[in-house]
Amino acid sequence: MTVSISYHIRKLENTDSVNSFKTGDPAFTPLKTFLQKQAKDFQNAHVAQSYVAVSKENNVLGFITLTCSEVDLRNGYEIDDCKRANDYDSLPAVKIARLAVDSRYRGNQIGETLVSYALGIVIEQIAPVIGCRFIITDAKQSAVNFYCRQGFTFLDTDDNREREEPIMFFDLLPCFK
Repeated sequence: MTVSISYHIRKLENTDSVNSFKTGDPAFTPLKTFLQKQAKDFQNAHVAQSYVAVSKENNVLGFITLTCSEVDLRNGYEIDDCKRANDYDSLPAVKIARLAVDSRYRGNQIGETLVSYALGIVIEQIAPVIGCRFIITDAKQSAVNFYCRQGFTFLDTDDNREREEPIMFFDLLPCFK
């Protein structure tokens, strides 16, 4: 049963209580562990930034963690609008390092909203300042369809097709036009 709830998104704060966050499926336990034991440390060390969907009662309903990264697109994707960029081994990207929604609140578009929020951050705040063409993620098999619905594409290389968590990417160029 889906429980409808209103929420807003903001940066994870040191005072946020995350201990009641539930992932349901044991395969997602590492995501819960990250939120509860590492996310604040990563954030305070400027290694990654987490954003949370919080209810009006300040319960964390979901989170997304972003970090700087790069993507090796050789033999998997060509940039037509800047041929010289294809000479580089890798190109700048922001990585969705973690994304999870509390199992009690799935079905409320929280994951989709968190991804849209991340896109907005990259398009409006990061890319205009330092240049960033892609958002990437290492998608768990159970999340591949979710990311496809958000507009992500598989990096089409032999190595990537064999990965347990294949790299998926979102080319931001159409968002800038």
